Amino acid sequence: MGAKQETRLLTERNEGVCTLEINRPEKHNFLTSGLLQQMASIISELSRDRDIRVLVIRGAGETSFSAGYDISAIPTTNDLNPDAPICSLSPLEEAFQAIRHFPYPVIAMVNGHAFGGGCELAVTCDIRIGRRGITMGMPPAKLGIVYPPAGFRRFLMVLGFAKTLEMFLTGRRYESHDCLRMGLLNELVEPDALNSITYDLAAKIAENAPMALRGTKQALYEIAEKSLLSKHDESELARLFEGSLKSEDLKEGKLAFKEKRKPHFTGR
Repeated sequence: MGAKQETRLLTERNEGVCTLEINRPEKHNFLTSGLLQQMASIISELSRDRDIRVLVIRGAGETSFSAGYDISAIPTTNDLNPDAPICSLSPLEEAFQAIRHFPYPVIAMVNGHAFGGGCELAVTCDIRIGRRGITMGMPPAKLGIVYPPAGFRRFLMVLGFAKTLEMFLTGRRYESHDCLRMGLLNELVEPDALNSITYDLAAKIAENAPMALRGTKQALYEIAEKSLLSKHDESELARLFEGSLKSEDLKEGKLAFKEKRKPHFTGR
């Protein structure tokens, strides 16, 4: 197991689990355009690594998961090219799209406060485990910003309409127990147990069949993101199911169950 530094990001691999750490604790793990572009690049590269089955994203230190996006980088009227699609150019969106399309589960280890873009970073991940005592919130209304549609959509998928509307209209900070209750967190744990619980879960997920992990994530997001699936969409999702029935992993899973042992999946 080794770590390497990529600008202000650290990566660490341990068998099938890779950790991506935002390494700016002195700046509360603030997100900059450069850091986000680097994050997108690293995640895209990791998505091609057949040995990685789970990605864990965390912030360095014990105070912040991420305090959010660099406000000074948000364009104002004088900065805008009227012909440019602003939302699609956002480094935030570039990084979040990389997480969304990472083929395997992504876990946010929310080891500190998460606001603005940092909160959305956690929401973009598939599973969020947080420690007791953190706070999370979305303050764009306090800055005079109408959030981009892609961001609203992510919160709607996780929280539902009522809580998303409340969160963005009030701009309030939510205590950790409220984050769990409303769905911002999947699990809330004591600070000294956060690391072990997060990586125990990651290891258990990584033991599962790669084809099943990829297919389940793809199918559920397709269904959740589209109000109505086309015949082509339905056919593609059916193909995932049919492909799994013909896989070597299914044969291995059935044999391991019969022999009462852990399966050894290869992703084929």
